[in-house]
Amino acid sequence: KATGVKAAGWARNFGVLTAMFGGVECLIEKYRGKHDVWNPVVSGCVVGGTLSARGGPAAACVGCAGFAGFSLLMDAIMGPH
Repeated sequence: KATGVKAAGWARNFGVLTAMFGGVECLIEKYRGKHDVWNPVVSGCVVGGTLSARGGPAAACVGCAGFAGFSLLMDAIMGPH
């Protein structure tokens, strides 16, 4: 039972993360008027920084860089979409 509760919490957190990332990426793409690799990178930075902000400015910077780097890596691995 505890595993199910923990899995449900992870699923909820992943859903929130995905919704934030997708929403921010969509807003950035609409604002820029371009569909390129930089939209998910900037979105990753915004979402990573936002989710890490409670830890202070240093944590927000690390979250921004980490999520942006991960987004860039995934785009390089998966190719253009």
